[in-house]
Amino acid sequence: MPPLPEAPPLEARGLLPALRPLDWVGARGLSDDGFCDSAAYVALSRELCAALSCHGATVSQRGLGELNLSVHRAWDRAADNLLHAAQTDEGTRFLTRPAAHILGAGVPGLQIATPGAPATAWLAHPHTFTVLDRHLTHLLGEPVIYLAPGHETLLALPATAADPKSLQRWARHAVDTLGAASPVSGSPLVWRHGFPAVVG
Repeated sequence: MPPLPEAPPLEARGLLPALRPLDWVGARGLSDDGFCDSAAYVALSRELCAALSCHGATVSQRGLGELNLSVHRAWDRAADNLLHAAQTDEGTRFLTRPAAHILGAGVPGLQIATPGAPATAWLAHPHTFTVLDRHLTHLLGEPVIYLAPGHETLLALPATAADPKSLQRWARHAVDTLGAASPVSGSPLVWRHGFPAVVG
């Protein structure tokens, strides 16, 4: 029988936030950080939570104990790491392309990518979400509505782009297009006091 692969090393500088649906906590099972324990997370709303990862592995409470970090201290450190990964000499780097690549011709807005982590991770902490939201609000010229159809995909639409039915239709289309079996959120999201909130 071949040996089990080693878990990646746990280190504070490797921590990153990860946006997940809150029901992921019960469905996820055990961590893969070498402890096979319950995943560490912070509830963001009734629908969403922030998990923690380190070099691609989901981090557990016991893993954080090994790092001598509480969940909230680790969450703050993960946000700092996320910001650091996107820093350049010119400032914070965000990559964008038209949302029409996923949603179809004529749909306004942007698809976002960021260095070092999926763009959805930026919604998993109030500090990083505020930085992202201010930038996108400036680019689009008005408040932003977000679609997070999968862990790797984040779309930003101008708030006046469509009525609620069209937004829901675009959210479903994005999930279907990407084949996301478990979307981060099947509903549109907005920035609310630093936290992602379901529209409606």
